[in-house]
Amino acid sequence: MAKVLRYFLGANSPQGYVSRFDQLGEAGEWRLWVVTGGSAQGRAALISQVGERLAPRCGETEEILSTGDPARPEGLILPEHRIALADGGPPHSPRLRCPGGYERVVSLWNCLDQEALDGEREELLALAGEEKRLRKDAAGYLYAAGALTGDLASVGSAAMDRGKVLAYARGAALREFPRPVPGGKRGKERVRFLSAYTGKGPVLLRETAAAAAPRIIAIEDGWGAAANTLLEALRELALEAGLDAVVCRCPLFPFTKVDHLLLPQVGLGFVTLNRATARPLEGLCERTIHASRFCDGTLLRERRARSSFLRKAAAGMLEQAGTLLGRAEELRSRRGGLYHAAMDAQAAGAAARRVAEEMERAIQ
Repeated sequence: MAKVLRYFLGANSPQGYVSRFDQLGEAGEWRLWVVTGGSAQGRAALISQVGERLAPRCGETEEILSTGDPARPEGLILPEHRIALADGGPPHSPRLRCPGGYERVVSLWNCLDQEALDGEREELLALAGEEKRLRKDAAGYLYAAGALTGDLASVGSAAMDRGKVLAYARGAALREFPRPVPGGKRGKERVRFLSAYTGKGPVLLRETAAAAAPRIIAIEDGWGAAANTLLEALRELALEAGLDAVVCRCPLFPFTKVDHLLLPQVGLGFVTLNRATARPLEGLCERTIHASRFCDGTLLRERRARSSFLRKAAAGMLEQAGTLLGRAEELRSRRGGLYHAAMDAQAAGAAARRVAEEMERAIQ
């Protein structure tokens, strides 16, 4: 039975929606099918049908989930065959790099009753406008949460002894990683999100961490500085040792901060443990590294009141953002329902079968 690992490849962030669909595979080595048109439900149904048909032929499958509704798939990656399938609708809309050569575009527009949609034009426009406004407001709250969390990290950074963190990383690498071979091949890095702020609330994909890395070590860090420094160092040491790394970025800092690091080749993972992740990760970690061991405890105690304020304020901003994202997803679902009602199910099913057959030929 194929192992299915679920990730996000997008993030609702302080910058708005950030897409990492560039991580679906390298244009010179992979082939990508991009589904456009129709409703989000229709594109998700096609991806699910193709996945069910191809999964038995794969040792491992990655299912990419929607940040609007984590129950809805937005992509499928088959690493051993170097092929992928992606939802090409908004907000991610992957940029086509080599249409026909790398990407194949699968359109569901011809499965829609255009006259029926023309009759729903005013409602579609109104729903789209209100959804856009809500998502913009949510991004504002996420921006505030990011600023507060950044201030909290600066407290931890001021108290942290970077030398101690790097020394610990080197020691861990000696114990856990293979020795680097001079002139050896460097490992490959895949960027993913293991957690997301979604229309259904904050989600952390606990099962994926457990499946990708049977041994998990937690880095308990209530300030958000030492864990990132340690994970960045471990990431670099793992790649130098020739290990492939799944680098799970933080949704609030999608380009600059590592939240979790998974090393499937050695069955080892490192996760950040804080107030937001403590419950989802409960019982999963074999041991915990406490960030306080790398910090000046006196300085942290002096700034305890400020740290507490920043945590509470950031949590309040995230709660407000979650409420707005939930309302935006409700509107998106209503809009998608209008598209879905206008879709020819038989034509969409035929499109799914054609894609599955094309991908099957690609893996033979």
